[in-house]
Formats: sequence, C-alpha cells, structure tokens
Amino acid sequence: MKYCRRLGYYGVVLSVVVMWGLVSVAQAGIATTKHNLSVAGPGNVKSIDETEICVFCHTPHRAIKNDNIPLWNHNLSTTGNYGVYTSPTFDGKTTIQDLGGTDATTAAVSNLCLSCHDGTIAINALNNPSNANPNGIPTMGGTNADGTIPNGAARLGTDLTDDHPINFLYDSALFAIDNSLNDPATLSGVVLFNGTVQCASCHDPHNSVNPTFLRVNNTGSALCLRCHNK
Repeated sequence: MKYCRRLGYYGVVLSVVVMWGLVSVAQAGIATTKHNLSVAGPGNVKSIDETEICVFCHTPHRAIKNDNIPLWNHNLSTTGNYGVYTSPTFDGKTTIQDLGGTDATTAAVSNLCLSCHDGTIAINALNNPSNANPNGIPTMGGTNADGTIPNGAARLGTDLTDDHPINFLYDSALFAIDNSLNDPATLSGVVLFNGTVQCASCHDPHNSVNPTFLRVNNTGSALCLRCHNK
C-alpha cells in the first residue's frame, strides 16, 4: 500500500513535469515569432511592460471556459456575423457555420484567431492579466489607437465571405461527393478540429518556420495540395 501511494505521488510529479515540459516547448517555439507579444517579441506589435509570453492567449487561472480552447485568456469578439463563403463548386457549404455571435463556451477554434485578427478587440484585452506586470493590463506598442491589430494583411476584418471557407465539416461524406479533395483520413501536415476546417488547420500559431505561420511550406502550392488534388 505504501509503495502504491509512493508510486501515485511520483506519477503526479511526472505528469506535472511533462506538462511543464510541453509548455516550455510551446514557449520556445513562439518566442521568436510575431505572436510573442511580450517586451521580448521580435515584431512591431508588442508590449512595452509585459514580460510573459503566453499570457496574451493562455492563463492557468480564471480561464475562459471552452472545450476547444486550452485555458484561453483573450476576450473573444462579439461580432454578430462574419458571413459565410459560398461557391457553386463548394460542396461543403451545407455544413459551414458562420462564426459570428458565438458564445465563448461554444466558440470554434477560429474564433480564437479572430479575437485579435478581426480587428474588433484590443490585443491587450485579457480575461486574467499577469500578476507579474506591475501595471496589470499590458501596455502595447505598434497597435492602432484603440489597441487593435494595425491595418494590413493580418487584420482580416469582419467579412470572411471572400476568404477560404472555415468552420465546415471535412469528412468522409464530403470526400465521397467531391473528387477534387483528398481523403481526410490520409491528411498529413494539416489539422482538423473535431472534423472541421479551422484557421489553425493551415496555420500553427506557435510556430513560424514557414511564412504566415503556415503548417506546411506552400512552395508549389504544397499546402493546398494536402487537401486538394488538383
């Protein structure tokens, strides 16, 4: 019994060590990217007084509760309607859902990205600011006057009708009716979230080895061809 208790203790310690190891790996990956919004960030948009890297998206306490969001910390947009991409050749249009007006508890993965990139929420709008920052809410530099992401390619706006469709099912049923797609069961390099295509399917927010955080280098349309076969 004593051995079992000791084993259980070491199991808990090992789990904590592994979790912190994963956090360290993620932080190491993001530290050299523009998503590092701390004072040490390499981009023009960054804080002038916040030293923590992860706090702009994640928090260990008082997180925004959502099964898709790991300890999410950035306030979500209240945009009511982003619009839905439509096209006569898009067979997944029957399953696509508008991301607007989504409650935080059920928000899709893409809503995380849009909480900064739609330009409606200040980048320092955190649910739980860092205790390490003497000023509380981070003071930002490089943003618009209202604290939002500056105008440019990274500011998508609130009209997504002319962007690649997201928040739709990419499953065996879609593959069966669209012979221009690859089987989702054999995808590599891209990620589906509960069977749906999201912003993070193609973009890895923690890694910018490829331009614009792409999961796969798109030379020769290599990323496109992971899903599309022509």
